[in-house]
Amino acid sequence: MNERAFAFRPWLLTALLGPVFFAVAITAAVIVGDRSGSFFVGLLAFLVALGVGRAVRRLLRGRFVDAVYETLWPATATGLAILFTEIGLAEWASAIVAVVAAGVVKNALAAAFLPPRLRTRGRWTRVERWGVPRLDDVVEVRWTRRELR
Repeated sequence: MNERAFAFRPWLLTALLGPVFFAVAITAAVIVGDRSGSFFVGLLAFLVALGVGRAVRRLLRGRFVDAVYETLWPATATGLAILFTEIGLAEWASAIVAVVAAGVVKNALAAAFLPPRLRTRGRWTRVERWGVPRLDDVVEVRWTRRELR
């Protein structure tokens, strides 16, 4: 069997699962928002479902640490929303505070328990690879006005 064709399958599967998880996230947002009667709780359900879909896609690609890293935000957002609702905060306020607090908790947990992640974002957007000059490439010159005779 061709090794390249076999290595391509997880990438193809995860690429095809992107729209599927987006549709599931929209469905989850509509169902949860309708049952709770709150737009913000539905929005939180949408964001959580997108985060879980992102984690599943990374898990299928074999990037286990990245999958755990992506799972931290949806798990903490859900737990904090339930906690804030139970202590008496309004549903819309608990959803907003849970979204903000989940980012802080995710970064703290990832820094404490996960190995440092490689920064690959921006690899395709480096402008110097396209031949566009940067400030380091520009030659400084002094322009003077020439007198007309």
